[in-house]
Amino acid sequence: MEGKNQISNEQIKALLITTVIGVGILSLPSDVAMILDTGGWVAIVISGLLIIPFIIIINELFKMYPGKSFFQIGEEVINPVVFNLFLGIVLLYIVVSLSYGIRVFAEVIKAYLLETTPTEVIIITMLVAISYIARSQIEVVARMAVMIYPIIIGFIIFLVLVNLPHMDYTNIYPIFNINYKGIPKGIFTTFFSYTGYEILILTFHLSEDRDKSLKYSLRGLFTVMGIYLIIFFITLSQYGIFQLKREIWPSIAIVKEVDLPGYFLENLDGIVMAAWVMVVYGTMGPFLYSSGIVLSNVLKTKIHEVFIPFFLPIIYIIALLPDNLVQVDEIIGPTLNYLALTSIFIIPTIIFISAYIKRRKKA
Repeated sequence: MEGKNQISNEQIKALLITTVIGVGILSLPSDVAMILDTGGWVAIVISGLLIIPFIIIINELFKMYPGKSFFQIGEEVINPVVFNLFLGIVLLYIVVSLSYGIRVFAEVIKAYLLETTPTEVIIITMLVAISYIARSQIEVVARMAVMIYPIIIGFIIFLVLVNLPHMDYTNIYPIFNINYKGIPKGIFTTFFSYTGYEILILTFHLSEDRDKSLKYSLRGLFTVMGIYLIIFFITLSQYGIFQLKREIWPSIAIVKEVDLPGYFLENLDGIVMAAWVMVVYGTMGPFLYSSGIVLSNVLKTKIHEVFIPFFLPIIYIIALLPDNLVQVDEIIGPTLNYLALTSIFIIPTIIFISAYIKRRKKA
């Protein structure tokens, strides 16, 4: 199913970071600013901290059943029919997530890079590209994550350096002006920016050093949290709270405001977009890989790559159902949120509780 290959904890960390950070990072600053103003950083921090218990749950689950995959554990601790139903929900979540992500990706590319290229062409091209890596084994997917991880860090460093001369730090204040009534809504909005951490379910049992997997996973989570905070404060200091609320994709928009000394790079946003394409590739590749793995376990086959082409037309059709970005957020967005809540929080928790009860009964 996943193969017998193993991956290092550094690869697990890189895989978590690249899978979590995707299209959501573009709109995250304006999304939290709309709800909590300059206190949006609070939602980013709290949401990140709330992910920690779920990572610990995944780690404890594999400690109770060492050497077994998530699918083997699930079939052992709960009814196989119920477990397959859970996997069906997970599959639906992955497909909808990919559809949402690739449609937003296409709209951003069309807006900033390829204005006259049809959306359909951009979507098809990206789907073909990610299907290549998705047909590989987890070790190859992890190596890809290790290669893309420095691009993400470089992108953040570059963003900080080019914006430092233009920042107005007074825009950040009052930093503790927190609307406490809006915190739950802010957390709910930001919570789903951390989706993708569930890739740990497919990697923990393949770790070369299981004792340190949790530590490296938490490092990856804190890295993501730090990146989100940096992006939020950069865009806030650059635009101010009122302008930030009006921007759709502030993380990319701020690049268009930058003029480098000597003008030796005229199309700076094009270079940034090229790097961002790699970042999105690092998110969608593991997601599509996961869909093949889940379906192969439902159908009890030993290979997952034959199922990857099956998902491509489904993702394509769902991605093009909305007519515009507003409909994407109104139709696909809420559906994705509920599927994510069920698939990556509720289902792993149910399986963990079932496994814990079963172990206690045996003891």
